Amino acid sequence: MRGSSVSQVCRGIGFRGMAAAAVLALAGVPAFGVVYTDATGENFDGNAHMDISSVEVTDDGTNITFKINVSAASITSPADWGKYLVGIDTSDATGDTGSPVGNPWGRNIRMTDGMDAFIGSWVDSGGGFQPWTFSGSWTQNGTGTVTLAGSSTTITTSLASLGLSPGQTIEFDVYTSGGGGGDSANDAAANPLQSTTGWGGPYTTASNSGLTYTLVPEPATIGLMGMVGLLLLRRRQRA
Repeated sequence: MRGSSVSQVCRGIGFRGMAAAAVLALAGVPAFGVVYTDATGENFDGNAHMDISSVEVTDDGTNITFKINVSAASITSPADWGKYLVGIDTSDATGDTGSPVGNPWGRNIRMTDGMDAFIGSWVDSGGGFQPWTFSGSWTQNGTGTVTLAGSSTTITTSLASLGLSPGQTIEFDVYTSGGGGGDSANDAAANPLQSTTGWGGPYTTASNSGLTYTLVPEPATIGLMGMVGLLLLRRRQRA
């Protein structure tokens, strides 16, 4: 479904940004990161810790991080019963297209084009998460801990645990959900409007309505981008 060539990346970030991104990547700093803002106050129940304000996504070619920010002053106790979920679509031709349940946690949440990967996380008992991939059935690829700080929960997991590859472009959505096994999306980051009118939903991220993110290319591509970008910068400076 989605891929990116060197030329596409160049056009997307500009040659100056491309050179800077390459330098950062070679220095071990995440080269790409995007902040996605969401409307606030639109969740049906009014719970601020279920109201997504923004999602920050970064990766370094090996791991990907989702920092989920909410409207509450604190995401921990007593507002620690929320579940924070990430659905990822990598191909229109694959993924879990179940309806109304299209994810491994049994939530009434789905993506029209099929969910290929999923992260289910929680903040109670110190917090944690599970990364999953779908290939005819769901497979859990280990567990991890989250970082809780004020009004945010941060999830970092390997690209491999989600079946992702450097340079790939994904479509995704981030959801808040309650403690009930059949709960739906109380809020969805890709939707500026109210997602559901009740806990059971259901909720669907429609085709091509999710958020998109391009992962850092493999080192060889980053090196090529950096050399081309620096040469162009030098030419512009001499001009």
